[in-house]
Parts: sequence; C-alpha cells; structure tokens
Amino acid sequence: MHAKFLITFYLLLVCSFSVAQTSNVSNTTFSFELAGHTLKIPIYSSINLGQLDPTIRKAVIVIHGTNRNADDYFNNIQVAADKASDLSAHTLIVAPQFLTEADIEYHNLDDEHLYWTNGGWKAGSNSRDEDANPRPIRIPSYAVLDSLIMHITRQFSNLELITLAGHSAGGQVVQRMAATSPIGETLCEAFGVQIRFVVANPSSYVYLDRQRRRPGTVDEFSIPSSNCADFNEWKYGLEDLYTYPGLSGVDSIRARFKRRQVTYLLGQRDNDPGSSSLDLSCAANLQGSHRLERGIIYYNYLQHYYGSSVSENHSISQVPDVGHSNFDMFNSSQGLSVLFGPSTPSCSGLVFSNNTVEDFYIQVFPNPADELIFLEVNGSTEPRMEALIFDLQGRQVWSGLVTGEQPIDVSQLPAGLYFLYLEVGSFRAEKKLVVK
Repeated sequence: MHAKFLITFYLLLVCSFSVAQTSNVSNTTFSFELAGHTLKIPIYSSINLGQLDPTIRKAVIVIHGTNRNADDYFNNIQVAADKASDLSAHTLIVAPQFLTEADIEYHNLDDEHLYWTNGGWKAGSNSRDEDANPRPIRIPSYAVLDSLIMHITRQFSNLELITLAGHSAGGQVVQRMAATSPIGETLCEAFGVQIRFVVANPSSYVYLDRQRRRPGTVDEFSIPSSNCADFNEWKYGLEDLYTYPGLSGVDSIRARFKRRQVTYLLGQRDNDPGSSSLDLSCAANLQGSHRLERGIIYYNYLQHYYGSSVSENHSISQVPDVGHSNFDMFNSSQGLSVLFGPSTPSCSGLVFSNNTVEDFYIQVFPNPADELIFLEVNGSTEPRMEALIFDLQGRQVWSGLVTGEQPIDVSQLPAGLYFLYLEVGSFRAEKKLVVK
C-alpha cells in the first residue's frame, strides 16, 4: 500500500512538472528596445523578420493556447497554408510565444526574455519581475503584440492585411485585443494596412456592460442576480481594468470594438461542460455552460448590445464535427477562409474619448514621424492645446502646452507606438502616434 502511494505520488509529480513548463522554446526571438533595455520573446516565423521582402502582402499571426506550444500552432498554420496555396500566396506566418517563469528556468533563458504568469499573458497583464528572475521593465503582453504588429507592418512595405488568430487561450487574447488595442486605427491611418481577428473556441469573452444571458436562454440578457461579485471585472468585463485596456478607457473600447472585423470560429463538438481546460470560474459560468454555448451567447449578446448592424463587421461560423482542436479548426474550410481569404475591413477614423463633438477635429502630421509633429484643430494651427504623450506601458514621456505653430519634437523617443492625448478647452481627444 505504501509503495503504491509512493508510485502514485511520483507520477503526479512527473505529470505536474511536465505541465509546468512548455517543452519547446524557439531559438528565434522578436527583440525591441524600451527605455534603453533590450527585451524579447521567442517567435516562430516563416520568414526572417529582419529581412525586407516586398512580395509579402498578408501576415497571419497565431496565438498559442494555455500550454504555450507555439511550435505546434505554427506548424498547424503552415499545414493550413499548404492546403490553401491559392489563398496564402505571399503570406507571412508568425507564432509568438509567451513564457512563464517555469519556462525561463527550465530552458535556462537569458534575462532579456520576458515572462508572465500563465493567467497573466492571456489577460494582458504586465510581465513579471521576480527576485529569482529580475527584469528591468514590466510590459503588458498585449503591448508586446502591438509592437510585433508594428514591426511587421514597417518591415514589409507592401503589406496589405494582417490576420490575428488564436485558439482557446489564444482566442481569449485575440478577442480582448480586438476590443482594446488601438493598433487597427494606426495601421489604417499611417500605413493603409487592414487587420482582422479570428477568435476560435475561447473559454470566455470580455463583455461590454453588466448584462449576461438570462438562465435557460441564449439570446435574452439582463444584469444577473448572483453572489459572483467580480463577474464584470477585467478580463470578463470592463470594471477594474488592467493597465493596457485602461489606457483606452471604457467608452473608447465600446466604440472601437463594434468597428473591428472579428470572426468567432466555434467547433460544434466543443460542447463539454466538464472539459479539463475549460474556465469554470463563477464569472465564466455566467457566460454559458461550455465553449460552443458561450460563443453563441456572446454573438447574440453583441447584437443585443450594438444592434443588428454589428453583423457588418462581426460574424460567427460553426465548424461541424470539430471539438477543442486548433489543428482541426484552422484546417477546416471555414478556418482556411478566414485565415487566408480576402477581407474588406473598414479603415475608419480614430475613436475619440471623453467630451467630443462632431465638429472637433484634430490632425497630427506627419504620422509616422521621426523628428517634429505639427497639430491642427479644425483647419487652424492657432488654438492652444495641452498635449500628453504616453508609451505603451502607460508612462508619460512628454507633456506641454503647444499650438500647431509650435511643433512637438519626438526625435528623442524610441521608435514605436505612442498615445497622444490633446485637450482644447473642455474637449479631449486621443490620437495614435507612430515614431519611426
């Protein structure tokens, strides 16, 4: 009996250890500079991201699941690309990899590698800085994706379309990126590049208000009577926002999400309420019993919240005879179509936040910029404005009172994406600024 217990205990230790870290970490990395420090994450890529390739027209960026097996996801998208050769010509495929501290230690990685908790990278939290593995800077996982997207956009000059796709935990990332990232407006306005989002079989979604489905229904919604006090906190709702979504604010998130081109890809057999990897928290259970139901309910919720016009940009597609498998989802006919097929997303204007009116218009030029930027309000460069510039980590890097005739010098800022907040009288606007 004692020997049997020891064997069982040993097996449990082996199993738990094998789950603790991912088996493979890519030797190729995406590196970027921030505040004088070099930071990086592993990536798998079909093309060297440091080279120039004018033949690239599309990019597919795929986000792995909770096991952080980016190599499997990369290979599975490559198989899909081979099946869709007529759709995938001139397409770059990239699979970034988000690590945990266990991964860092097991694979003996250097201190430039960023790492998160295994729940943190999914929700867009800051990377970690622990005593055993100190890091000079903490950065949201979603901000790293923004930086990767911007690098790809600048590197491949003839790029036209980026598809950000994710399955399971990766689907959670993509859905919340679609709602909170400012990258869509920046790509359209500064580079003419469109972006679309493919959300496959996530355990949960971020809701836009406190309403959830009424018990026993899939298309009726009201504020739940529940002892689940945190059901509407981030990452399930827009209360108690993390740093990254907090930069945009609730109003901007709600306004921009409707305009995003998002496909919800659901496996018809991903309907196990007892799935070992299913989020069974109180907040998640309010969204439905299993992944298929949660996806159907969420799409109905979007029509309830925004009205039927949301279907102009958001669509849902069920994949027959497929369960919780990223390979089967992405290699289905539906998957091939949304990953490699044509797209017609709208490059609409920026979302203004707080107090704005239709005739209040601010132009920032040039954008992208490498030295000076000029501001213009409703055709005039004379109005005096308070200007604040924040980086992707929410840190203020510049502030001052300016007019369009007094340009802002951005030559000292590292290349990257920034948020420019402008106040004129009682009105405030948010612009995205790209520094080359």
